[in-house]
Amino acid sequence: MATATQTEQFVELTNGKTRYLEAGTGDNYFILLHGMGFTQGAQSFRGILDNLAERYHCYALDMLGFGKGTREVLEGPTFDLIIDTVREFMDVKGIEKAHLLGHSAGGWMVALFAYESPDRVKKLVMLAAAGLNASNPTVGNASTMPTLESLEEQARRMFRDPATIDEALVKARAQEALEIAQVPGALTSLESLQHQMATPEVRKRYLLHRRLPFIKVPTLVVWGDGDTMDPYPTWIEEYDRLNGDMTKSSKPWTIPGARYVKMPTGHNVHGEMPKETVELLFDFLGA
Repeated sequence: MATATQTEQFVELTNGKTRYLEAGTGDNYFILLHGMGFTQGAQSFRGILDNLAERYHCYALDMLGFGKGTREVLEGPTFDLIIDTVREFMDVKGIEKAHLLGHSAGGWMVALFAYESPDRVKKLVMLAAAGLNASNPTVGNASTMPTLESLEEQARRMFRDPATIDEALVKARAQEALEIAQVPGALTSLESLQHQMATPEVRKRYLLHRRLPFIKVPTLVVWGDGDTMDPYPTWIEEYDRLNGDMTKSSKPWTIPGARYVKMPTGHNVHGEMPKETVELLFDFLGA
């Protein structure tokens, strides 16, 4: 599936084949990582890629072990392998530095990336990012193959306001999700990553709290005020207590100089408010 400006391509990397959606040209690079779920992948950004491509050379990636790429990854996917695969993708494409955006679990990954490799990041966007909750609210695998109808219902639930649901978009997303679910190994591909997320003593190794004060790249943190997934109660409590001025935060996990924005959405910020999300990104990232 492609649009007028988006192309779906594959690249062979050390740990297997990775799918990516490319849009735009030039050397102002923008890499986007999706959230958790065995039907998740680069396609979650289709609704904003065309507009972003007006200013940036965009690559929306399937994270290692997700999407339409290699699902049966040796000893993975894991946090470490996913983050290193993003670095390898940049190396293969000749990208020295890029803007990075991650949604949900992808936001966790890009924050870890910025902590580990700040010299490879221009600006960082954590969009409804996970990684601050000690418990694990996510479920990565499924025991049975979903139906098209169940995936359509799942797509509808991504919209906080039923009045904003675009049925044509719902059907298109569900059809692509079904194709992803049918990739060999998809149903069990995330077991390694889910184990890391669900096991408390392992999960705490990757939590962001201790790392955030050391993220030095310009950062935008965005969340939906109706999001019930982690870590938004934490963000909202502090944000509201300070009337939106997080520069006065006493929390040890705040990011120095970061910009914090609360949107009137649920977890699917860029899906519910694509136009507003793109405008926010343009304002933060610049030309």
